[in-house]
Parts: sequence; structure tokens; C-alpha cells
Amino acid sequence: MIKFIFLISAFTLMLNSCSTPGAVIKESNFSLSETRKTIVKLFGEPRVVSQNGRELTTDFMDKKGRVIETARKAKQRRYAHITILGERRPYDVVLNVVIETQVGPGQYEETDTDELLSEELAKNLHQELLKSLENRNIIDDFKAF
Repeated sequence: MIKFIFLISAFTLMLNSCSTPGAVIKESNFSLSETRKTIVKLFGEPRVVSQNGRELTTDFMDKKGRVIETARKAKQRRYAHITILGERRPYDVVLNVVIETQVGPGQYEETDTDELLSEELAKNLHQELLKSLENRNIIDDFKAF
């Protein structure tokens, strides 16, 4: 009986540790530059970009995913954290919407993630990537000269 309980708890731990918050676009065959351009087109210039350009943080948005100008006064605000995974094509794109709640004047704390908005924004990103098929590079960032 103890072995059974241990086996079930180990299996549950394994399943919980493998889950990724947010939405995932699996096996995207678009180049890194095309994916970044599409992200900028949809969400505007990112607030933060990692050194390798594969992690982007968008401006603050409301519950519906629209970018808001007066994020400093909002009691709750959201932003999308987008990560491009994989060393070459096909890439996985992870989009996670983080909710921040105001705890003091000008102070915010991460409180939760918005799974529904993550799914919706990932669907919009995927559709926008599909629209750009005709402008796609055949080879990743190929520059002859």
C-alpha cells in the first residue's frame, strides 16, 4: 500500500513539474526574425528583450489584451512574457500572461497568470504568423553579403 501511494505521488509530482504555464505554439516553422516582427506587430515594441532576443516582455495590457497607457494607476495590470524555445526550426513559442496587483502606490506584485488570455493571444499570434507565409525566408536569416 505504501509503495502504491509513493508511486501515485511520484507520478503526480512528475505531471505537475512538466506543465508549462501559459499557451504554447508547437513546432513553429517561422524564422526567429519573422516571429519577432510578428510579436512587435501585434503587441508593439516590447518593454524588455533578453540578450539573445528569445524572451520578450510586452507593455502592460487590460483584461482583454489591449495595451494600456495609464498602467501606473491601474489596480490590476497584465503583461505577456513570450519565450521562443529551440535552437533551430521548428521553434516552440510559449506565451504566458502574468497578472500584477497593486500593493502600494506605484508598487506591483505578481499574483497570478491569465490562462484564458494566454490562449487567446497565442491564437492571435499563430494566425498572424500564418498570414506572413508569403514573406517568409527559406533559410533562417540568410544574408548573402
